Amino acid sequence: MGTVVLAVDVVRGATGGLDVTWEAAGPGAVEVAVGPTPEAAGSGPPVARVVDGARRIALDGLGPGRHYVRVAPTGGGPAVLAAERVLPLEGATNFRDLGGYPTEGGGRTRWGLVFRADAPDRLTPADLAALAPLGLRVAYDLRTPDERAKAPSALPAAVRHEPYDIGGDASRTTLLGDLFRTGRLDDLPDDFLHRVYLDMADQDAATFGRVLTALATPDGAPALVHCTAGKDRTGMAAALLLSALGVPTPAILDDYTLSRRHYSEQRLTAMLPRLRRLGLDESRYHAVFGAPRSAMSATLATLRERHGSIDSYLTTACGVTAQTLAALREKLVV
Repeated sequence: MGTVVLAVDVVRGATGGLDVTWEAAGPGAVEVAVGPTPEAAGSGPPVARVVDGARRIALDGLGPGRHYVRVAPTGGGPAVLAAERVLPLEGATNFRDLGGYPTEGGGRTRWGLVFRADAPDRLTPADLAALAPLGLRVAYDLRTPDERAKAPSALPAAVRHEPYDIGGDASRTTLLGDLFRTGRLDDLPDDFLHRVYLDMADQDAATFGRVLTALATPDGAPALVHCTAGKDRTGMAAALLLSALGVPTPAILDDYTLSRRHYSEQRLTAMLPRLRRLGLDESRYHAVFGAPRSAMSATLATLRERHGSIDSYLTTACGVTAQTLAALREKLVV
């Protein structure tokens, strides 16, 4: 048996190049190919051949733009495609690709079709130039009308804007900010975010269903799903979508918790002096403004207890048809 590539991870290195690492089983070398699109990376010649036993390569001098990386056994065999999960932008810190996650039956979610993000109101001209090659067709905006009026999207008019309002505590940033500024975060229960997510699952089920149904339509992707922070309302939408695609729960929770690193911790840096003056510890801040794994884990578990499965929740409470679920999997899983 030769080499079997199991997983590939791509992150931006300190010098601006890409650090590519992979897991593989069995002996043998691999070939690494790069392209501006998933199709180009899959059809172009390799940029490097890596000797047996190596599990990492640094790719420099690739030029601007997003790059997809394909790692395959030398001489033939199944390849694994990957890209940077987080897009390095100036005006949005939590802009992430939902591609590359493993699914039941050995598939993976497709790269470059569904992105999740914080609000795109601060995107710079450089950001818009970086996003242009993604070919975004539509942005599903989960913010309330008031949020949209205060922070209009900076995405170009060519990206169709579809508002899907989700309110509740997840949208009450002013209220939560007041509690933070007055040092009263202890007024909130320890399971605050879990309660917020369950309220969304109950009150906004039809809205989540509309988002998933829209994604399954022929012109429903490439798409961006976003709210304000890109972690709570967007986090629920992403978790439900990934579950519908057959992504195992641990990977869904891994995706959810990335919002702590790419949103909450960046905001925390600026807030640390105030936190200390108010006598609040970082763990309390993250319990409310972060993305604690336990909150999403408990939410998904509760939905399964109430409905039997996430698919059942989607087809009953959310109104997603079985045909739509099949269309999503056909479109977004390879």
